[in-house]
Order: sequence, then structure tokens, then C-alpha cells
Amino acid sequence: MDKEPTQQLTIPLTTNPTEFKSVVKQHWNVTFARQRKISVYAKRIMALVIAQIQDNDLALKPFYQMHITDIVRESNVNRHTAYKEVKKALKELMVQIWEFEDLASKRYTPKHIVDTTKVISEDGFEYGYDNGTITIVLNPALKPYFLELGHYTTYGLLDYMQFRSWYSMRIYEILEAHRDTGKYYVNIDEYRTLMDCNDKYPLNKDLINKTLKEPLEELEGTKMAFIYKPVYPQKKQKGRPPIVALEFTLKKKELKKIPKHWLKDERAKSLIDQLLAFQVTEKNIAKYGGIIPLSEASQMIRAWQIKEQSNKRIDNKRRYCNAVWVRTGKKYAEQSKD
Repeated sequence: MDKEPTQQLTIPLTTNPTEFKSVVKQHWNVTFARQRKISVYAKRIMALVIAQIQDNDLALKPFYQMHITDIVRESNVNRHTAYKEVKKALKELMVQIWEFEDLASKRYTPKHIVDTTKVISEDGFEYGYDNGTITIVLNPALKPYFLELGHYTTYGLLDYMQFRSWYSMRIYEILEAHRDTGKYYVNIDEYRTLMDCNDKYPLNKDLINKTLKEPLEELEGTKMAFIYKPVYPQKKQKGRPPIVALEFTLKKKELKKIPKHWLKDERAKSLIDQLLAFQVTEKNIAKYGGIIPLSEASQMIRAWQIKEQSNKRIDNKRRYCNAVWVRTGKKYAEQSKD
């Protein structure tokens, strides 16, 4: 699948020109599939695959690609460690099986996520890593879950790619599916399955602590910040009553400050600094920065820079640039609801 490094891996400095949508759209059954816990890098890879699937695609592409720097965004990860983590993630995805529920029969059907049968000598591409580029070949049987979606959920890519916990990623996806109501009620057994904890944390209090400690911290700076409360039986029982369900409530606080974790992404930080230089307010950046694609923001800034170098300079940057930014943000906000 890939080659072992001899001494130290060198990650190519040029990044893959792949453009990713800012909002990831996936079938409801993907969000609530029975998924095995995997590394954060493996989850990031799958998110970036889905972010390349367009609404008007009629078929899955033969393969999807991204650069290693799209996956490894932490500045404190050295190149050799990055290679090892991505290699581990690719091996995890090779054996990853998700169980999808058939809504009619209520039966769960297992599906492999990736296709490892393709080879370069015959197909011109194959699953794996080569010189900084990651190639993912999706199992063609997954087509109904990623194309022509009728019942789907969406989640913001910029926030998602900053999470350090698999539990945070799963909670974020699930809560995004309930953002319209702001409430999510789940019985404790179903929650245990969704968190891939059927074989661990037999005590419900341990299950809750282990799976929600990190999400509570990591989602706090996002639009999916939440609180939760355990639900007990309505009938009184002797002794300490068991937890039978969990009820999540979204805080729904509108961001007014730029989340600190956005600034850990070097490209995002650079664009934010330029937006601030053009007097786009921090409140507006926080409100729409999670849904406007980085590529769109980059083009917007470039257009302003060209305007500034011409004889049609921007008279009032604060008024003009904020108006353009907000108008673009509202456009993408509406698209994410469609």
C-alpha cells in the first residue's frame, strides 16, 4: 500500500489542489450507522472524502484524493509521526465495516467502507499513500448513502477537522442531525452502541464520563455546544435508580468571537488575519467562518486586494467588506438547509 521511510519522511511542500465543501452532507443512515471507534485521522479522511462529493454527482468517482497536510493539521506533529499516523489510519479504514439500518426491515446490514481491489497496473489507481497524496477508493455499494440524498444531515468541516477525539466527532455529527429542534433524546443502550461501547464501561456513569468529557470541552467553541442530563425511570425504585436515557440540549449561542481552534489551522489563521486587515468584524468572521469555504474566502480577499491596487479602491472597507462577507455567508447558510 505504501513504502516504509528509510530515515525520515519528507512531506511534499506543495499541497493537493483538491477543493472541499465547507459543509459535509451525508445520509441520515451514515450518521446513525453502527461505527467502530477508529483514529481521529481516519475519521478526518472520511470527512474529506464526503466533502468532495457534489450534490449533482450521479455516481461515485473512481477514487478521491487529498494531501497528507489536509489531514495532519496540528503544528506540533513532526513529519515522521504524521506519516505513521496516516499509515495507521489507512490500515484502519481497510478493515472498517459500518452497519447500516434498513428502515423498512429494521435490520442492520454490514458494509465495508473502502475498496482495496483496484491496482495501478490495471486500473490506473489504487487505495493507499504515495508521496504525500492519499487515495481513497470507496466501496461502490455505498452509493445510496452518499448520492441523491433524500434524508441527510450536514456538519461544518472547519470545526470537525479540529477535533482531537473520536467521541467529539460522533457527538458533533449526531447533534448536527438535531440542530432544528436543539434536542436529542437517546436511550442509554442505543447511545452505548453509537459510541461503540457495548464491550466496555459497564457502569453507565463511567460510559457517560468517558464518552462526553472531551465532547463537552471540544464542542464548546462551536455551534453544537451542548449540555446534557441523565434520565431516570419515572417509577420510583428502591436504591439508586438506573440511568435509562440521555437528553442533550444545544446551547445555540451565536458565536461572537473567533474560536481559538480555528487559529490552529495555518491556512485558516492566515485568511482570518487578512479578513481582519480588511476590517471584517470578528463577530461576522465567527458567524460565517465555519460555512464559507476557505477557497471562497481566499478568492474574496484576492478580489479586494486587486481592487485596492486599481483606481477603484475600496472607500469604506468596514462597510463594503462586511457586506460582501455577510452576503456570501448567508448564501452558504441557505445552501446547507436545502
